[in-house]
Amino acid sequence: MNPRQRRGVLLMILAAIGAVAVFVSVVSYVGSVRAEVGIRTSVLKLKQPVPAYTTVTSGMLERIEVPRKWTPPTMISDLRQLAGQVAATDLPQGAYLERGMLIPAPDLKPGQREIAIMIDAETGVAGKVKPGMRVDIFARQVRDGQVACASRVIRAARVIQVGEQTRQRGQNPADVEEVVPVTFALSLEDTQNLTYIESNSAKVRLALIGPGQADEAVQLAPLCTNPKGR
Repeated sequence: MNPRQRRGVLLMILAAIGAVAVFVSVVSYVGSVRAEVGIRTSVLKLKQPVPAYTTVTSGMLERIEVPRKWTPPTMISDLRQLAGQVAATDLPQGAYLERGMLIPAPDLKPGQREIAIMIDAETGVAGKVKPGMRVDIFARQVRDGQVACASRVIRAARVIQVGEQTRQRGQNPADVEEVVPVTFALSLEDTQNLTYIESNSAKVRLALIGPGQADEAVQLAPLCTNPKGR
């Protein structure tokens, strides 16, 4: 073997050693990445935008594999977790589905509407009212700017949610009231009536109905009082 051939063989041996070294380096890097990533898990990703209060179905989703160590505990991976839930707000395409993005669907019967009003925390029985209870809604109004009248405006309204107590400024900026949002399931007509009453009444109160009581047939005439001196 002449010197030129020996140099060629040596270069081939060096090239083979270099290739082996590169292969070992790549395998080692891939192994370290896999070790760092760890076990993978599947999550649900939206294939399309979902409007607020819309039911999220399996056809709107695709399953994606992601590293478990980078997956927050609020991430949804089971389609059964979607049962009875709707989007809490507008959800964009490509969003990974988490529990905070969903809320329970309104518990409404056909023809009913969900409506919430602010109730005085001290005088509105708000502290005792719980979801599922029924209440009568009373309002005090001033008619013709002279006569104050109290009347029952909604009978046996079903409460579906009671919110957290908060503060609200009154008509006078210096007045601060403690109020609680209470949500009802009402007919379309009662929803309209309650919206008007809340906007035009001096005070709205709830009267809790005890178990087994049924006085829907009892008619209550408005109770009115003329101002003093008239």
